[in-house]
Amino acid sequence: MFHIRRVKNRSMEPTLANNVLILTKTFRFPYRSQIVTFKDPINFTDTIIKRVIAIKTDHLKITEGSIYLNEESLKEPYIEGLPKTMSIEEEFNWNLENDSVIVLSDNRLSGNLDSRILGAIKCEYILEEFVMKLWPIKFGNP
Repeated sequence: MFHIRRVKNRSMEPTLANNVLILTKTFRFPYRSQIVTFKDPINFTDTIIKRVIAIKTDHLKITEGSIYLNEESLKEPYIEGLPKTMSIEEEFNWNLENDSVIVLSDNRLSGNLDSRILGAIKCEYILEEFVMKLWPIKFGNP
């Protein structure tokens, strides 16, 4: 089933700007770099949109401003030129279980609500996966 959602914050910029309309579909299974919506595990009435960074059995470490997935530096072309973490003081170390993922905002400077605050997200909380931007429509370079 497909859904139309409005992005209501800047946490996924530059990929998804505030107020952009997106098409999502019912979630099937997680994969790395996928954008998903999920129920806030603290306040179940809120829906959050983030990018899956690590999936089942992955080891993810954030240290000194860098992210390591399974002991290798994480390549993130979707945030090219932006900081990978909020600060070099952040230290996280996750060994994931089969039913969990790590999600991060693309815009990591503003202290957005993601796995650095929420921890690993259970797959049962994931609702939808991103399909495409709907509005505003852009045709080529201006």
